[in-house]
Amino acid sequence: MNEQLPIKNIFLNGIYMPFEHYKELIRLGWPYAFLILASSFFPEKTDSFIFNSSYFILICIAGVLGGVGCHRVFLLPSEPVSETNTIRWGSRETNFMLKFFGIGLLGSIFLIPIVVLVSSYLEGVEFFAAGRNEALSGLIFTFALMPVYYFISRWSLILPDSAVDNDNTFSWAWSVSSDYSFRLFILIGALPLSAHFLFALLITFLEPSIIFGLIENTMWLIVAVIEICFLSLSYEWIVSKQESEDEELYGRS
Repeated sequence: MNEQLPIKNIFLNGIYMPFEHYKELIRLGWPYAFLILASSFFPEKTDSFIFNSSYFILICIAGVLGGVGCHRVFLLPSEPVSETNTIRWGSRETNFMLKFFGIGLLGSIFLIPIVVLVSSYLEGVEFFAAGRNEALSGLIFTFALMPVYYFISRWSLILPDSAVDNDNTFSWAWSVSSDYSFRLFILIGALPLSAHFLFALLITFLEPSIIFGLIENTMWLIVAVIEICFLSLSYEWIVSKQESEDEELYGRS
């Protein structure tokens, strides 16, 4: 019987490790955090194409730098982490960005039909018409998106892999996660789904404001760092398990 992914240990370490390494996380992630928090002061609708496209490009670049940096903090010894500059760009970051957008593209194949179907259903039910009962609508969407998060949680192993300078494929991520798919979904999918529903629920009861935006964006940053830590630790455990099984197999042959 295969040893199962240790959810409890990964969860506890995933909560603790960001605080243990907060200095390096801030150093490598502050550009992304700054842009996210600054968006709290933006108007809800901005018609400027130049502003929107510039912000999108900056947030993508900063997100890649922060994501790669966080994975390296959680997976590598202190020396290579300290040698990782805050502002940098190389083949590692390019590879990470391509893998990230690849996950988004693959996820959208499942996401778009689900959103269309659920939206069409809710619009046709009088109970949900005209934006009524938004909390329940958000809960329905949360459950409907679970299959998407299941697939994403398995493919996402490719991200920490590329952050530590490996170049495996999506098929590799799917293969190595096959024995741990449900537990991986609990760790990687359940937290963002819960956070998504919580904020959707809060928005229905609270008036949008700069203060609320700052709190929401701060919480999303914390959730994102913890999720990256969960993913890093899951990747480390699964790869270590695979390597030990390979050694045992080849040792017998």
